[in-house]
Amino acid sequence: MKQRHIAALLIEAIGTFVLVMVVLNVSRYGLPFFTAIAAGVTIATFYSVGVKISGGHFNPAITLGFFSLRQISFIRTVAYLVAQALGALGAWQLYEYFTQKALKNATTPWDWRVAIAEAVGMIIFTIGFAAVIKQKLTGWQAAASIGTAFFLGLIVAGLASNGILNPAVAFGVRSFDLNYLLGPVVGALVGMNLYWFVLEPAFKTKAVQVAATVKKAPAKKKSKK
Repeated sequence: MKQRHIAALLIEAIGTFVLVMVVLNVSRYGLPFFTAIAAGVTIATFYSVGVKISGGHFNPAITLGFFSLRQISFIRTVAYLVAQALGALGAWQLYEYFTQKALKNATTPWDWRVAIAEAVGMIIFTIGFAAVIKQKLTGWQAAASIGTAFFLGLIVAGLASNGILNPAVAFGVRSFDLNYLLGPVVGALVGMNLYWFVLEPAFKTKAVQVAATVKKAPAKKKSKK
């Protein structure tokens, strides 16, 4: 395995680890709004750190979304999923060590409202994520867009769910069940493919039509005095 491959897996594990630790810590105060802000800032920060190394996923649903777009290989997808799971597991164990308290099992039975809320929130997030990639945004613009999109997705999902939008985080906070697995994954597949194959091509087509119209428009003749 090449050094760059190891670096990509390492940053995915570290980014997921930090995200889970932040969520676990801030959520103790029972203020979902501030948890969403903290999660958005974390994603924005580590996207900037990891985008040129791994792509800055830190989320199994994002990784599977890119796989559905054929942007990453099957082997890389599986490796990322393992790295993200290990990062979440490490955060869970370290949190228990620091607080000297075992995390309570927060899994819930299947609930369509919860799953749909997670899917809708993830669609919002992944449309923003895909837009950053397709529009080739970089620097603070890319980080701010992705962090804000994640925050908005969490706020919307929080109407009916715990607002997690990340199966790895759900695993790390002991809320890993079908609601928090299928909801985000389905939402990521819908959101990324929707932007990639429908919204962005439609925008390009419209831009080309406008450019062609401007080009064909006859130039106004200057009046002679």
